[in-house]
Amino acid sequence: MSTNKKTAPPSQPRYLWLRKCLLNDIMQGKYPVGSLLPAENELTSIYGVSRHTVREASRKLADDGLISRHPGIGTIVCSRKEKPVYVAALGSLPELFEYTHTTRVEVHKSSNIVADAALADALECEEGSEWVELTARRYARGKDIPISYTRIYLRPEFSGIRERLRGNHPSIYSMLEEVYGQTIHTVRQEIAASLLSAPAARLLGLKPRGPALHLKRSYLDKSDRLLAVSSNLYPAGRFELRTSWTRGGKRKDA
Repeated sequence: MSTNKKTAPPSQPRYLWLRKCLLNDIMQGKYPVGSLLPAENELTSIYGVSRHTVREASRKLADDGLISRHPGIGTIVCSRKEKPVYVAALGSLPELFEYTHTTRVEVHKSSNIVADAALADALECEEGSEWVELTARRYARGKDIPISYTRIYLRPEFSGIRERLRGNHPSIYSMLEEVYGQTIHTVRQEIAASLLSAPAARLLGLKPRGPALHLKRSYLDKSDRLLAVSSNLYPAGRFELRTSWTRGGKRKDA
């Protein structure tokens, strides 16, 4: 086995980088299902990381059902397919509210912008209207792997929401209602196949142009005025959307 050390990018925690390296090796068949991963001391040498980093990366892989650790035997590869980081059913408003309450966003950039023709078309808003744009990563609560690259657009009068997006914060939906008294009358949701943009890939620690699910939600008041928009890119393997139907209606299936 090669002992050429690989180097973790400085922008990413080392255990997440190592988890990704080992996951790629498993998926590409370097470590087949049923085989043993290299011992802890071998992994520290191959990747130039500490034992703590190896243990944390292994713990994440075990949590995802990819490996299992057996004292006296070693670490066995159990599967080549990782469980999605987050599984959601978004076929109704109650399911959407549940989703927004069990995820959080981590804002990386904020700017005040004016909608040009392209953005007005994308948001379905007035050209020349002013917005606060937030660039963020979305996480499932209690998880440290981001599930999406998210851009949030808020009317300037709701800019105070930006300061409230810290820790396990309330949903933007609830803040619009509870902080600003804006009742959400309609939520429009659009889902489309997409590719990871370069900015999204950088923030998620992935390669650009990988497969992704684009999910856009628009929040409107009773007069059909657009209040906020959430545009999310979910890379493959980190998010799964499930919906099922029965005669007479639709029911939750996740």
